[in-house]
Amino acid sequence: MRRGHSAKLLLVWIAVFSTALVAGKLEPSGQIGSAAARSGVLRAPVTGDETAAPVLNPAIYHHVAQVIWVVSDIDRVVDYWQRLGVHNIHRDGMVSFPNLTYRGKRDSARAKQVTAYVGDLEIKWIQPGHGGRFWRDGLRQHGDGIRVLGYAVRSPQEFDDQIKYFSSKGVGVVVEDSWQGITGGGRIAYLDTAAQGGGHTLALIDEPDTRSGAAVGVGNEYPITKITHFAWVVNDVRKVDAYYTGLGFQPFSRIDHNVSLDRVYRGQPGTYEMWLGWDRTGDAPFEWVEQIIGPDVYVEYGKKHGEGFHHLGVNVSDMDEAIRQMTARGAPPSQAAAWKTSNGKGRAVYLDSEPYGGVTLELIYDPH
Repeated sequence: MRRGHSAKLLLVWIAVFSTALVAGKLEPSGQIGSAAARSGVLRAPVTGDETAAPVLNPAIYHHVAQVIWVVSDIDRVVDYWQRLGVHNIHRDGMVSFPNLTYRGKRDSARAKQVTAYVGDLEIKWIQPGHGGRFWRDGLRQHGDGIRVLGYAVRSPQEFDDQIKYFSSKGVGVVVEDSWQGITGGGRIAYLDTAAQGGGHTLALIDEPDTRSGAAVGVGNEYPITKITHFAWVVNDVRKVDAYYTGLGFQPFSRIDHNVSLDRVYRGQPGTYEMWLGWDRTGDAPFEWVEQIIGPDVYVEYGKKHGEGFHHLGVNVSDMDEAIRQMTARGAPPSQAAAWKTSNGKGRAVYLDSEPYGGVTLELIYDPH
């Protein structure tokens, strides 16, 4: 009887102990649990990733790795730029994008694509066929042009962290795509920056196949051997500056009321003036142009395309000789200007390439 009574007491004690353990009142070690355990709520340990707020990584945005250039007649555009001197060209044919999404919804597409390299900048010319709403809407609303500047991340985690950062700033993803490469899966995300950011769509690229070393465009003809300048036409340069500053980028280094020397517009003396916003945080300057007084090529662009990407710049060592060469190839000057420096006179000449893809090529002579 006593043995049976003791057994019953033992069973009761085990039941009480088990109940307390399940309820979180005791830890397995027998010690009193944490405040969360005492309240009866069990939580997973908080990790560093959960507590640390996402941050902008400026190193990613130091170099433009890729431009997405959308056109309605890819063969006409590519043939023209090939005549101008871009020879490192790969005609990819009709390409399928089965994993493409637009604002979170499936948007599989087929498009004619050509890949080219100018220095370490990759150019993706795209002529949309089926699907690809972002590309098609851009063509309908703005015509041919460079729609996206892409920046390469160094790891999948870095890609995810930057997406989280922009999300925390209220900037979502417009387009996503993914693919299987030789060394792993690749991804790209277009961020929703164009409406407030002067027509500039910023993209992040996670591409393990090229992470070990970017391709370099060799075999191109001078002066189109390295892109040294990117520029947009915008409605309000100060609003664009404030927008990107609000996203965590450095404020523009300067906003100038520009009245250049030796102004020429389509063969006639120029009277144009503009506000120029400069971002010099990357390895190639960004220029944001708000036109004040025309006529000029910026007015022409705005009427045809609205806000958006205007020109690519290349440096030259002899402006007059470069003009002669490019005119012979089919790109005569459309506008010119100059400025004084301590080492002499700098010069900038826009070539009339806009009818072939919506992008103007600028020649830059800088005596520095």
